[in-house]
Amino acid sequence: MENKVYKPLTDSDIEVLVKNGCWAADWGRVTVADGFDVKRVARVIFKGDVKIGSLTGEVAGTDGLSRDCGIIGANLQNVAIGDDCLITGVHGMLANLDIENGVLIENVGTIACTEESAFGNDTVIEVFNEGGGRELKITSATSSQAAYMTVMYRDNAELVARLDELADREVERIKSCRATIGAGSSIRNTSEMINVLVGAYARINGAVSLLNGTVDSSEESPTEVGSGVTAENFIMQKGCAVNDGAMICSSLIGEASKIGKQFSSENSVFFANSEGFHSEVCSMFGGPYTVTHHRSTLLIAAYASFYNAGSGTNQSNHMYKLGPLHQGIFERGCKTGSFSYLLWPSRVGAFTAVIGKHYANFDTSDFPFSYIDESGGKSTLVPGMNFFTVGTLRDGEKWPARDRRKSKKPLDLINFDVLSPYTAQKMMRGQDILRQLSADSKKGQEWVVYNGINIKRLLLKTCVRYYKLAIEKYMGDVLIRKLEEVGNKTPELISSLMTAGGTDDEWIDVCGLMCRKSKMDTVIANVVSGEITSLVELQNALSVIYNAYRDDEWEWFIANFQKTTGTALKDDTAETLAKCLDAWKVSSLKLLNMVMGDAGKEFEGVVRTGFGIDGNADADFDAVRGTMEDNKFVKKLKSDMEKIEKKHEALLALVK
Repeated sequence: MENKVYKPLTDSDIEVLVKNGCWAADWGRVTVADGFDVKRVARVIFKGDVKIGSLTGEVAGTDGLSRDCGIIGANLQNVAIGDDCLITGVHGMLANLDIENGVLIENVGTIACTEESAFGNDTVIEVFNEGGGRELKITSATSSQAAYMTVMYRDNAELVARLDELADREVERIKSCRATIGAGSSIRNTSEMINVLVGAYARINGAVSLLNGTVDSSEESPTEVGSGVTAENFIMQKGCAVNDGAMICSSLIGEASKIGKQFSSENSVFFANSEGFHSEVCSMFGGPYTVTHHRSTLLIAAYASFYNAGSGTNQSNHMYKLGPLHQGIFERGCKTGSFSYLLWPSRVGAFTAVIGKHYANFDTSDFPFSYIDESGGKSTLVPGMNFFTVGTLRDGEKWPARDRRKSKKPLDLINFDVLSPYTAQKMMRGQDILRQLSADSKKGQEWVVYNGINIKRLLLKTCVRYYKLAIEKYMGDVLIRKLEEVGNKTPELISSLMTAGGTDDEWIDVCGLMCRKSKMDTVIANVVSGEITSLVELQNALSVIYNAYRDDEWEWFIANFQKTTGTALKDDTAETLAKCLDAWKVSSLKLLNMVMGDAGKEFEGVVRTGFGIDGNADADFDAVRGTMEDNKFVKKLKSDMEKIEKKHEALLALVK
């Protein structure tokens, strides 16, 4: 609109406008562009500087119906309107707005910018720790990684100060005394929008009150705000949907997330592809794929990603002493069962299922893929067992398949691998701990205690074997990816790849981005030194790490091959690789067989209770649930087993 030529109204234009029930404090401050059709303007009050573009075409509504462009029944104050818009049924006023091309505004109250505003981008929230000390300034450019660095690395005061500066620069870029309504967007049946920035092609319909926020949006990734929504001091990132009476206060809703059904969020963030329905969250740091669907669930003062909260999940973050200052961590991939309860502070290891109520504080971060349960009032742990369940295998497949983001450059950098250097390192540490606990325990002792949680002594060696199986599978997976990448190359090339120097760095999970800690330390140093000067530059630096994931994984594989397999690669490489492939085949088939056994429980025994109310229980069950043989997931398991056999045979021929 800035380059468009506007001209004053003609006397005949003013005459028609007056006849159509329009009024202006000063007609000289109303200017129009080529294509302005005076007959399409009626019952409009003009105040201040008002610019109007072409009014010749139609605009499509989100209800599937097209409407003729025009301005009918509106109070406009210091507003610039682009081409081919429809503004009708404004019961309050539109003030201090730049309305871009193709916008529909219909049956609304007041939409206005009342002061210089950053539109929610300068909102500071007390996330993760309700007692404060981990404040985060949310912006529309805040990624899960930028938020993680700001919130989690509070010991590095220089880093936090610099990250706040980067956020401040984003705020200064956005600040304005005028709010923009992006091209192609639609705002209908909405009572109040004050100091709200609306991105292109956003769809807002039925919202009650939107105050001081940003609805970021684009044509390829439109954002939706629906009926009954109230939001204050908020950021909604591209492609998210907030509907059905959701109550959002001082919160960020990430890309392609779905929020609704009276969901309540305060001082929280929910990053890409998260889902929140019915539940209540407070000071929740929800990384990508954080999901809570149940009315009775409260998530408070926690960090999680790839997390699924069962009905009635609850946590306590204070002990009635110094207030609500405790916090808890669910590492990636955790689940909580119905009415599970955790007393913060605690830390739950990756891909762990939590069942029951826990009044002890524990740390199981070195035991991924575990079950946490309660027995006689004690919190108990079965390390490694959750790796061999249907749920974990399905989760690993469904997360990438459910990535709803359509943006050309998504903000959150996400590695989906269930098995990775990050989880493998934890399993290796877990093995060492379990062996030591076994060596230190006494015969006849029922339980051993580690970091506040109880483990059955008789399970210690069994759980070591669980981890060994998972590690063997993972090492084989990495090797196979490299062999398939190399293809039918010479044995000499394969040998050189296998014996190249590796890097045994510590790996971390930066809210979805799994990476070498040394690389993250370099990014942190560049932020502190001032080499990284904007959130965009930070995103670019993190993207370099993200894109190098497979290469870094390979270096970790080389460095840890002997430690995990007991054989050095340089010693008879062909035979060593063949042994690795053999171990991969055995472990993979064992995994799928154990998962198959777990799946079989869904078709036998007590699960048939409640079917065949008047007889024929088996026939009724089969008609409703199907048979195990016909189940899609089971068929895929069998197919995967066949593929393992074939792949093993083909790759053996390649390495020999």
